[in-house]
Amino acid sequence: MQLNSFETKKFFNIVFRSADTLSLRTISKKNLPYFIGWIAIFIWLYSYFLPMGGFKFESKLYNDNVGNSHIYYYIWLAAGGMIPVLFDGRKFVPKTFYSVITAFLSFAIMRFTGDSITSKVIMVIASASIGHIFASNVYTFFMVLNNSEKFYSMILAVFLPKLLLFVKPIFYQGQFAVDPPSAIIFIIIIILAVCSYFYRYNIDELPSDKKIKAPAKAYSLMPLVFVVLAINDVIAPTSLYQISNISKAQIESYYFLGILVGVASVILLQRHFLINICNMINLSFALLAIGFVMNIIRLESIGFGLLSAICFGSSWAIGFINIYYLAGFMAKKFQSITFYRAGIILSTVYYSIAFITLEMLKDSEMLLSSTVMALVSICIVIIFFILSPFFIKELYSGEWIDDTYRSDVTACSRLEAKLKDYRLTPAEIEVCELLLDGCTLRQIAGIQSKAYATINTYCTSIYRKLNINSRAELILILQDYIVK
Repeated sequence: MQLNSFETKKFFNIVFRSADTLSLRTISKKNLPYFIGWIAIFIWLYSYFLPMGGFKFESKLYNDNVGNSHIYYYIWLAAGGMIPVLFDGRKFVPKTFYSVITAFLSFAIMRFTGDSITSKVIMVIASASIGHIFASNVYTFFMVLNNSEKFYSMILAVFLPKLLLFVKPIFYQGQFAVDPPSAIIFIIIIILAVCSYFYRYNIDELPSDKKIKAPAKAYSLMPLVFVVLAINDVIAPTSLYQISNISKAQIESYYFLGILVGVASVILLQRHFLINICNMINLSFALLAIGFVMNIIRLESIGFGLLSAICFGSSWAIGFINIYYLAGFMAKKFQSITFYRAGIILSTVYYSIAFITLEMLKDSEMLLSSTVMALVSICIVIIFFILSPFFIKELYSGEWIDDTYRSDVTACSRLEAKLKDYRLTPAEIEVCELLLDGCTLRQIAGIQSKAYATINTYCTSIYRKLNINSRAELILILQDYIVK
């Protein structure tokens, strides 16, 4: 029974881990360009460039000059996927400035070339440049930003593009001398130019490629990443886009409301109620399941269709924030270029399938009903609910779980990091490590050349902070952190 009580305590320590370090105060000034650059590229892609879910801020720059060809998405994908695989981050990130300038000149020239072969060639160049810009910001997000910066940058990266899409009717109804979407694209490019100029002169902030092996368990979580992105980013919003008895404006409004609920839930549950990241991902799946059920029965009442939009929006926000955050701090924790590149390849496969799926769904002969899509997606969600204990076990047992709510992944040992979580002082940590090595209090006093009474005081303080009463309990509660 003693063992069961400790296992229970350990489980709840993991599930309801302190999130005090996810504070805005831990966002550093030196990382602001990387922080802002990540948000800017997300706005560019998810508001204007990518066709995900059918909701996009249309720009005359695209419609009048280059049409709606998917070739540009594949060029972006090829550049963004191949550059991190072929080159060291210290080589391609500092050169981002040149791609930003190329993209800026490309869009400026296209305003005067009209619908022509020249415009299409220029758009090919611009798409490749966007791929390079995206790859660089992904690298800095994963490898440079600390945990808090990853957490809050993802919240803004999820919220701001959808906010722009929500207010787009205001832009289309007004009479403007300049196409508003195109103007915003240029503003984003200027922001990225400033950020990427900073990248050129801060190469030392970028880790070099190292041949470090990530734990095998880490790779087992990649299918979870794939499913969260695929269902939330493509299948769910596309099924909403096919609803015929509700206006597109209403659907987008309620979808945005769901995103607001999702972002608020992440901040409230993770930042203030300390809910673990695994439970947040499960919450995303639960909202997906509810959303698909509402989507199936929407013919009974228009309200079910709108509720479906809210559920999908909330699931998208919660799923995206947590999956990117999880992958982000794991990649930085391991510093493994193999793990990082495996994630990039997985993302490339995901986006390729997403683009192909979207093209198929827009083909009238192959158009699947939203009911069939919902039934298939519900089956997928149920399968992952069944498998979720496996994923949770893998995540809980991994060495990265202790870094979930630290301000940053730590270079010290897992044991030392864990003891810091218990707020042990440096002197107490040294004594604790010696206790775990089997040393007696008198031996520790001799090793550290300190009085026995002092060491005994340290030991008493350690037991009090860990809420234990003996060395056996100390070993039991820290057994997963002892190097064997």
